[in-house]
Amino acid sequence: MPILRDIQIALTASDIMPGSQKRRVHPQLMSRAEEMIALGATLWQPAAVYVRLQVHRVDGEHVYLLPATNADQPVDLHVGPKADLLEEAQQVLVAVGTLGPHLEREVERLQSEGQTIESYFLDSAGVVALGAVGEAIRSLAEEMATSKGWGVSPALSPGSLVGWPLRGQRELCSLLPLDEIGVHLNKYYVLEPHKSFSSLIGLGPGYESGQVGSICKYCALRDTCWRRREEPS
Repeated sequence: MPILRDIQIALTASDIMPGSQKRRVHPQLMSRAEEMIALGATLWQPAAVYVRLQVHRVDGEHVYLLPATNADQPVDLHVGPKADLLEEAQQVLVAVGTLGPHLEREVERLQSEGQTIESYFLDSAGVVALGAVGEAIRSLAEEMATSKGWGVSPALSPGSLVGWPLRGQRELCSLLPLDEIGVHLNKYYVLEPHKSFSSLIGLGPGYESGQVGSICKYCALRDTCWRRREEPS
């Protein structure tokens, strides 16, 4: 399956500061943040594996996909009450992206040595950098849809979309060879390395938007997440 590796990541110190603090951060802290971003750039190894699949049908809370292999039965994703977000999809782009293990190991080392500020900034840089990997997948979905004159759904993932629990990772991730990018699913249905994500994006002629939106309005953390992604206008 195709793998994206040439993913550009560019961020500044202000990108990793909480919104309410950006105007009153001490220059020394900004400098420390910049140092951690530079360190992060030597540690992250952005990659994403993906596959485009046909949608067999959407039935209630279930979405059935035709797997890339010659399996007898469609793969059943119990997406939950917001499965209707995929009713217009003829195809889906399923992806898992990661930054690799090195950044989070360094974050743990800094924490163990009591370098709290450094570990915070490095971890925050990783969060934003992983967002850039997600943006690469969203851009890929938009390009695929545009080539057919189609639109796209929001980006959906287990544990983020209300009603699609984290255990849904098992079925979603079974569609991809995670080992090819050094990722695995643990017994708690959490992707490891932890700076990893899964995503499912619908593509079809019935979608009005050519831009992949967010599901922030359906997320339980919508009021507190500092990385909340706004809907495209």
